[in-house]
Amino acid sequence: VRLPGPPPRAGRQSTSSPTALRRAAMLSARRDALGLAKEHVSQDIRMKWKSAFAAFDLKHTGVIGAEELASVMRSMKMIPKPGEVEAMIASVDHDGDSAVSYEEFEMMMVSGGRQKSHGGLGVGFSHIVERHIKMHDVAKLVSCECTSFVDSFCREHVAEYMDLPHPDEKFEHKPAWYDTYKKFCEEAELTMQNVLVLWGVAAQKNFDADFLENVEDSNLLDGFLKLTDYEPFLARMRAYVQSQQTGMPVMDGDMPMHLPRPLTPHSCHKTQQRLSELDQELASLDSRRNKLLAERRRLIGCEVEPITTSCLKHELEARRWKEDVGLD
Repeated sequence: VRLPGPPPRAGRQSTSSPTALRRAAMLSARRDALGLAKEHVSQDIRMKWKSAFAAFDLKHTGVIGAEELASVMRSMKMIPKPGEVEAMIASVDHDGDSAVSYEEFEMMMVSGGRQKSHGGLGVGFSHIVERHIKMHDVAKLVSCECTSFVDSFCREHVAEYMDLPHPDEKFEHKPAWYDTYKKFCEEAELTMQNVLVLWGVAAQKNFDADFLENVEDSNLLDGFLKLTDYEPFLARMRAYVQSQQTGMPVMDGDMPMHLPRPLTPHSCHKTQQRLSELDQELASLDSRRNKLLAERRRLIGCEVEPITTSCLKHELEARRWKEDVGLD
């Protein structure tokens, strides 16, 4: 005789119940719709999603759990409320394993982009991912602005260093070389101030935590900040002198110094093109303004102090020291 099984638990639906079947059908239809929408997402954006997923998958298990998401949020100085992380995971966890796979992650990002285009706030933790991606892009753009400034300044002043000897030779430093270096430091400080304000990642001597993390991890600004010391600056000018004499491009390691400015990321191509035009014009105006302002400050005896560059250098050194000694 077959005994009857235990009654079903309250609050749980059988996988073959009409409600469960309707939910499965709705999820399948939604997944198909998002799959079609995903095909219209550019390859560049999808590569950024993959990179972001890897950054959130701290345990390298191929899924993002609540503990990992909470850890990433804390590193971004976002303090989650009790139950907030679990709720964000649950809202995009379609297979019920309390984690987010890459397929679910992509569906979340596509759906989040749709909601934002209609004035929504995103889906799951898509807004956190977008902030992570944005700061990575901003760090690269800030680095590019600084690199362009260095290249422009060195090309403008390379004639003053044509008699700069090889570093192995003993020579007496010319006062004119140091004067030009001081000009570089002043204009570098103003460039850094302007570009950080332009991208909204600094206010006075405070820097956005996500921006600092991206700059620290990628070493994007190390080369620029190093040039605010005299000897590295002379070494860079020597590289431009050699370029003038040999006709070879100036290289920083394996990277050419003169790089085209990347486009500001934006989902609308027409808006992105307009942003590019505005950025180019602003860069030209800022460069001219920085030169005039630095000259004016010198004439009135009020030199430009390297506050922003020094603070940023100190902040990055402190963060790396904390990591090295295990205090982070």
